[in-house]
Amino acid sequence: MKWAVLNRQSLVFKVFFSFLVIILLFSVFNLLSVHLFNQSVQNEIIQYNRLILKNTVERYQTHIERVKTLLFDIYMNEQVVAFNRKLHRKTEAEIDYWKAGDVVKSVRSPAYNPMFFLNNLFLYFDSRSLIVEKEGTVEAEMLFSQFYESDAYPLSYWKEQMNRNSNYVLHPEATFTVSTVNSSVDVQLIPFSFRATSSNYMLIALLDARALQEAFYGIDNRHFMIVTQDGSLLYRSSDTLSANDIPVFANGKEYGLVGNYYFFIERTADLTYVTAVPYANIASQVRNASLLLLLICIVSIVIGVFASVFFSRKINRPVKQMVTSIMRRDPVKLQSAILEFDLIHQNIYELMKEKETIQKDLTGKRSLLTSFGYINKLKAITSDINEWKDIAEMDEPFVIVLYQLHFKTRTVASSQMQTDRMAYYIQEYINVVISERMPSSHTFQIENNQILSLIRAEEIPGALDETLTMLKEILDRDQSYFLVTIAVSSIYGQAADLNDAYRQVLKLAEQARPLDETQVIREYRRVPAHPVLTVPQEQELYANLQAGNHLFCIAFMERILDQLDKKEASLQQLRELALGVIVRVAKMLEPYGEDADSSMRQTQLELMQECCTIEQFKQFLAQLLHTAGAIIQSRKQGEDPTIAFVMDYVENRFAEDLSLDLLADKLNLSVAYLSVYIKEKTGANFSEHINAVRISKAKEMLLDTDLSVKEISLRIGYRNVTSFIRMFKKITGIPPGEYRKSKMFESGVGEMP
Repeated sequence: MKWAVLNRQSLVFKVFFSFLVIILLFSVFNLLSVHLFNQSVQNEIIQYNRLILKNTVERYQTHIERVKTLLFDIYMNEQVVAFNRKLHRKTEAEIDYWKAGDVVKSVRSPAYNPMFFLNNLFLYFDSRSLIVEKEGTVEAEMLFSQFYESDAYPLSYWKEQMNRNSNYVLHPEATFTVSTVNSSVDVQLIPFSFRATSSNYMLIALLDARALQEAFYGIDNRHFMIVTQDGSLLYRSSDTLSANDIPVFANGKEYGLVGNYYFFIERTADLTYVTAVPYANIASQVRNASLLLLLICIVSIVIGVFASVFFSRKINRPVKQMVTSIMRRDPVKLQSAILEFDLIHQNIYELMKEKETIQKDLTGKRSLLTSFGYINKLKAITSDINEWKDIAEMDEPFVIVLYQLHFKTRTVASSQMQTDRMAYYIQEYINVVISERMPSSHTFQIENNQILSLIRAEEIPGALDETLTMLKEILDRDQSYFLVTIAVSSIYGQAADLNDAYRQVLKLAEQARPLDETQVIREYRRVPAHPVLTVPQEQELYANLQAGNHLFCIAFMERILDQLDKKEASLQQLRELALGVIVRVAKMLEPYGEDADSSMRQTQLELMQECCTIEQFKQFLAQLLHTAGAIIQSRKQGEDPTIAFVMDYVENRFAEDLSLDLLADKLNLSVAYLSVYIKEKTGANFSEHINAVRISKAKEMLLDTDLSVKEISLRIGYRNVTSFIRMFKKITGIPPGEYRKSKMFESGVGEMP
């Protein structure tokens, strides 16, 4: 080691020096990173808090608009308006308070809906000092003094609000003591009221302030405040800061350090949202991260130096022995722990000897190896060696014809024949037909599914076209057992070009179209790009499959196949697409047990190999996706009686005016709960299930009946034919009229216009 270090040209010195340079570069990089980190981390934290505040503002504003819409809808409800009219116009004896039950129902459902974060909803009728809330009716004085008691919002406050001019008002947050028969609890609520001008009743929504903050902002040591236009405090997360503590930044700046807090401000048309983050938190994060990075950097440098010394010596010793052995041409076994060095050293001498032998052998056999080595060694052709010598010595133009066989294994298995015997008989027959018309041709079998004919160019004119036409007619008679793709190469000048000719016919054979007949391919055609699904398409397909929505998946794949067929995709491309779907579906089914084992994948691959036409690929993928969707859906649904009832109801009454309200009433559930339950259990909305069943029935009617599109629309439950056409095109990709024509054209019943 010492002499190697002194010698700057030695391997160990260069390796060790290289390690040190790398360590130095990484150390400089780490130190620079720490320096830049200290400068930028604070800005990153500031931007992070600004982004959080912006997202919070968007959520609050969206929710406020949602509650506004809710208040307006309830306020203008026919039953509410009618009940108010009775209270205002009739005497106490004439009022039927039992009618208030309908008003209670209109308030109860949204009050219990968790989406609105409401504690309660009050309809305050000033003419009778009456409150209608989610539990029933109560006198206003009793409600605000016993059940919802707040110093900030007594009954007198709401009476004063009856004289205001504005419609919607957000009132500052206050503590309400909410009392029930068994308990009493203090709750932070934000009243949100609505009153139409000159009206004698008001709708008050009590927003749960703490629940809103948890949902839209989060709970941590940051301070959150909402301030109105007049500077009054609408809500604050803690009592530490008040509206007076909020700074005013010059030049429209929306954040800055004031005192011990970083303030972030976001303004809207009506409200100002403020976040105050303690500066000590930010400084502590920066300091801890910097110390950790420095410690990691120091430890890495120490470890790197020791590792450099160790590996430099470990690499140098066997390399030195190897070089010495090569120079002496006397290899000896190395005493090295590096197996690769040992193996290299042991084989160097043998490789040198083999090199000399191979060079001598190649000198005499260069021509034969160049011409036929590719096919002989890779394809293991068995034929008469004299015939190969004749071909090798051929020095005139020729053409290669490849016969690619595709056996239909199911039909072949039922006939109790072996594919190798069938291939042998086909090769013998082709040999007879070709040799009768072109005597100097050579026909031989390369693989179980490949036959090759080599024909001299002088025999080609006229005879080859006529012979291939006759072969096509005869081979098509057995298309129930096998299909043949015949690829004809260009004319090549000499035997040395045999490799290029063979590669050409292989590529030509890959361009075969998905047809159930023998195809003769002479030249390249334009084919679409590699048929792969885009990332959004994959996500859409497998998300619906994961949800058990196999009807959408089947229609989706049919559209993809139709698009590829219009672009004249090859059979090979369709198989590659189907193979990708099989692999992804099998991967998706792995968590569901034995249905996703290797035998299932192998079975699907064998079934896919049987597909020769677009319709067969559609049927195969439809069955695959249907099976996979059924497995996933059955595992998700299990024996859920509620889902079973919903699915059965939709399947049998799809033509009726179905609604979640109707089903929820039959199941004695709330509409909101049933909607979320169906989505969670099946992965699709209730409306998506209805549309999927209706469009499936529509496809059957389009093919099996002569009914018009409008009549079919009415029969499956669509009252508007435009809505039906739009939904049909969304699911299948084409309008219903075009779907009927395309299917008739494919089945031979009619022709496309």
